[in-house]
Amino acid sequence: MDEVPENEREGARRWLQDLLAAYPKNRWLITSRPSAVREEWLADEGFIELDMAPMSRDNVASFINRWHKAAGIGDQYAPELIGEVQAKQALGRLAANPLMCALICALHQDRRGFLPDGRKELYDAALSMLLSRRDRERGIYKPGMIRIGEAHHIQLIQKLAYWMIRNGRVEMGRGDAVDLLAQSLPAIPQVAEQGSPEEIYRHLLVRSGLLREPSVGSMDFIHRTFQDYLGAKAAVEGLDFDFLISNAHLDQWEDVIRMAVAHARPAERVRLFNGLLQRGDSSMDGRHRLHLLAAACLEHATELDPSVRDAVQKRAAALIPPRSAEQARALADVGPVALELLPGPQNLPNKKGSAEDKKASNEDYFTVMAAARIATDAAIPVLVRYRSHKDLRVRAELVRVWGRFDTAHFGEEVVAYLDESNLYFPVSNERELRELQRYGGRARIKVIGDISQEDLMGVISPGRLTHLWVAVDVGWTWEWLSMFPNLGVLTLETSLVSVDVTSLADVRLREVRVPTGVAILGSESLSPAVKVVSDDLIG
Repeated sequence: MDEVPENEREGARRWLQDLLAAYPKNRWLITSRPSAVREEWLADEGFIELDMAPMSRDNVASFINRWHKAAGIGDQYAPELIGEVQAKQALGRLAANPLMCALICALHQDRRGFLPDGRKELYDAALSMLLSRRDRERGIYKPGMIRIGEAHHIQLIQKLAYWMIRNGRVEMGRGDAVDLLAQSLPAIPQVAEQGSPEEIYRHLLVRSGLLREPSVGSMDFIHRTFQDYLGAKAAVEGLDFDFLISNAHLDQWEDVIRMAVAHARPAERVRLFNGLLQRGDSSMDGRHRLHLLAAACLEHATELDPSVRDAVQKRAAALIPPRSAEQARALADVGPVALELLPGPQNLPNKKGSAEDKKASNEDYFTVMAAARIATDAAIPVLVRYRSHKDLRVRAELVRVWGRFDTAHFGEEVVAYLDESNLYFPVSNERELRELQRYGGRARIKVIGDISQEDLMGVISPGRLTHLWVAVDVGWTWEWLSMFPNLGVLTLETSLVSVDVTSLADVRLREVRVPTGVAILGSESLSPAVKVVSDDLIG
């Protein structure tokens, strides 16, 4: 409905009423930007208003496939774009919004299957499509309508963005926005002559595609990315570098700092980087974050003094790759910014067992630990790089953190690829157990959660299981294990003072393991071939 000029919307409403009367059994769906019409505009006609929620990963993939199908492009570009959206954190955040996802699809198709390489270039292209091409190519403009060029759109909206950033706000009062525009318009006569500040505000709200009114009397950006991007542009143009640096330790300023580096000229970048390094050097609590933020900003510095680049890289090298659990925790505490800096696995196939190989394996292990502690979807592409790793500690850490992520997503991307040699696969619920079975099952299973023996009997392929580790006190008897003919090792990890193994009499095992100090009752009922072991249960 927002595509209909404002002075024609009542006519469109009457036309819709005629359609409703003519086809009373039809189902009707009317879409509009929230700011284009008043709340409950069609309530009298029986319509219910719904807001579009952010899309999930699967929603985004489905949206991209359907967009390409509707555009008549088929599968030419969709799979590649889905891969890019899932691999790139910034792109994935944008794509969760349906309008932005459609915009990304259009950009990708318009460029024959290529998106701009850098984030700044991507946002520039997206803004161009939103602020000028979209309406122009649809023929939205008619004589007498307010018409603002792309550059002037950006000039005005970035002032709103920077006001919100400086004031720590995610929303701005409508009155404040109109007042700010009133202060700015005299410097842009080409826009000022087209309408009052209130009319210009209304135009920006309805036609820019960047702003919305989430509630009566308030305004925000349809996506925080554009607020940060345009606010950073205003900060750089206003030479507010000291203000940027003084707020760089705050999570919500991370993208503003990055985009400020992208917008800045070479000498201004030096000032920003030196400020970040100096603040980091003098800060005990924020040192890691500031140094890693500086390192993350390097990708946006298309031109930078080599000595400054070296200084940034030197400080980042002290933490990346992590060389201890303490460093891994410190990296994780920095948050998602650290993910983009973590390296891939260090493959040293010709030096197996060497000191260099051991050092590399340690660094790989602690890198996985750091990424897994951050535990967002953005960590999964980092962890995917390690799914073919041969080191048991690395593989064990990857499978250990399964429960921190979406079961199916992490399972399909990471767990399904892990070499199962000597590796126990922990399962905390029936869903994880079924996921493992979907990948062909696993020989070594470790029960660490609420799973019944019926689940184990009903899901696990009888001939597949060779090692079972029960790490919870379940109160089971064990005769049902006889259905697994290849089960050789049973580990019973318990906090009890004793375990009764009498019910294992007819189960053909090679070994039963229990924690050191736990008394074993009924061992005389076991076959003499069964070895009973008490140890520290590491595995």
